[in-house]
Amino acid sequence: MWLTGMGIEMASEFLTIKHTNSEQDLSQQDRLMSLMTMSPYVWRKSGKDAKIIWDNKALAAAIFCTEVDNIPMSPVALAKRLCGDGAAKRTQAYASLTWNGAKFQIDYQIQTFDGRTLWIEERAERVEGEGNKPTKVVGALTNIQTRKTKQEQAGYHAVYDKLTGLWNRDRMGDALIQMLALSRKYNRNAAYICCRISNLDQINMSYGFEAGDRLLGAVARRLKACVIMPDICARVSGASFGIGLTDCDPQDLKAAAGRIADVLSSRPFGSPYGDLYAEFSVGATAFSQDNHSAFDTMTHADLAARHSDDTGDNITVYTSDLLDLSPRQNRVEFTRDSIITALNERNITLAYQPIIHAKGRKTHHYESLLRLRRDDGELVSAGEFIMAAEDLGCVHLLDRRALEIAAQTLQDHSTIILAINVSAATVQNPDTARAYLQALRGLGRATERVIVEMTETVALDSPEMASQFSSEVRQLGCQFAIDDFGAGHTTFSNLMAIEADEIKIDGSFIQGLSLTPHKQVFVRMMVDLAQTFSVKTVAEMVESREDADLLMRLGVDYLQGYMFGLPGAIPHESDK
Repeated sequence: MWLTGMGIEMASEFLTIKHTNSEQDLSQQDRLMSLMTMSPYVWRKSGKDAKIIWDNKALAAAIFCTEVDNIPMSPVALAKRLCGDGAAKRTQAYASLTWNGAKFQIDYQIQTFDGRTLWIEERAERVEGEGNKPTKVVGALTNIQTRKTKQEQAGYHAVYDKLTGLWNRDRMGDALIQMLALSRKYNRNAAYICCRISNLDQINMSYGFEAGDRLLGAVARRLKACVIMPDICARVSGASFGIGLTDCDPQDLKAAAGRIADVLSSRPFGSPYGDLYAEFSVGATAFSQDNHSAFDTMTHADLAARHSDDTGDNITVYTSDLLDLSPRQNRVEFTRDSIITALNERNITLAYQPIIHAKGRKTHHYESLLRLRRDDGELVSAGEFIMAAEDLGCVHLLDRRALEIAAQTLQDHSTIILAINVSAATVQNPDTARAYLQALRGLGRATERVIVEMTETVALDSPEMASQFSSEVRQLGCQFAIDDFGAGHTTFSNLMAIEADEIKIDGSFIQGLSLTPHKQVFVRMMVDLAQTFSVKTVAEMVESREDADLLMRLGVDYLQGYMFGLPGAIPHESDK
């Protein structure tokens, strides 16, 4: 019911109090509701008239910051107090209550009677109705202004450095990913510069940390004045600032870094302690056309800046020779040799997670997930291992090993169906793609019990390649699925061209589905169009019974999530 979101103890206490009638118990109810800043209501509709019945008018008055006589008693009166798209949200949410037990949870702002705006959370559940139209709904409004304020502050600090107001390291990393992509796509000469205040420790020791903080703020203001969009800047560590240049010829990089350093150090920084003279060590790196990541770019510039500091040079442009001077922690944890060793020693294995029929709740097939066996024998997710293999150009070896293990599992369990993931690098390289297809062919009749999964981003990057690979996979007797569907915005025309047998709806659309009307709209649209093309649908990351029941009503064919089973070492044929 709609009280699910409350803490268990508070909800229990609320239900106990709500079903008592004594004056003392009602007083307890008032205190509890005040503590929860929640105002329950019942919405009723008879004919064309709808009204709101508040469980406690004093609590409703507290929500709206008004007298009891002025609280809204109808949906129309409430709509007049809603700000922005609040009215549209609420209308859409009520329209989604098409069966008894349907729920929603939405946030919107209201204007109080004293002119302020407050964030409100509304939860509701349909109790009675006629067809698709609700006639009785129970719900509650909760003042979440404090929570929203904290979220906004947290959101700000997730992007901006608190001391300087510049972007932080994470935000700079995200921006560099985009700059790297654009530089490769349009063949631009982009670059990244790291400016490190090399004498910040001495300033902190001599004048105190407040002086050091003032210096950092002053450097940030001077940096913002000389870095003009679309170039970007950020504070990337305690004493270091990063600058991304969108158009900088590699031959001019050292000169460009020198101009920035001159601006920063040309005159002292004023402070209550007197003039402060900052000394800078600068490192720079040109964006490589190789498959270097944003992390690599920032690491290279940082190494160059530290080299400047160590040698006394003002500016160092990164070269690969500096890697020999870098500390161990800045190197990739996995090497190509370590990956091949793990494969040879059979430390790579598979775990199997059940995917069930949405209606019968019986297992239909299993997804095969790579696992890495650690030295202590524990199996852990191979996520970092896979990413390292992609960077080192040997992920196709993991795909082949996964297929070998799956082949043995298909032989040992003659009735099960397995979904097997294939990496982008394997499919996009003609040689590795051809070898993978040859290995699939070696499964013989067992290919009829194999679903090959390709992530949507691969299909989006090269729909022609995906279509060709899909066609060859299906000719061998396998089925073909697109994983994480919806995350990359693949069009259904691409889906039709690729001829997928199945799409797996990305988990971001599934989590909290029963409480999020706009997600329900997207999922319903995906399911309807998939059915038009006779494509099966799988919902990933199903975590609640309410979401599972709703997905079944929406027509999703299969469900996957921890509530139906964790990835295990051995699939069970008895589940079929």
